[in-house]
Amino acid sequence: MKSNSPFYKKQEPFPEIKKANRGKFTKWAKSHGFKDACSAASAVMAKKEGEKIKGTTITTNIREMANYANNFGCKNK
Repeated sequence: MKSNSPFYKKQEPFPEIKKANRGKFTKWAKSHGFKDACSAASAVMAKKEGEKIKGTTITTNIREMANYANNFGCKNK
């Protein structure tokens, strides 16, 4: 039964990671000397795109992966 309330929000599907992309950020983090993906995600999100972190320029792709890790993987830590 659907609600006619203006506050009713349709549940969107959970954003899944494609099978080919699973583990890419963790692998990137470990190869750049971070202890785990959560510490890498925090460090990346503290910088801006184009800045360097441990000798690597932060790209849009790295920031997107870090944001996903921060939002969905690092909440309980």
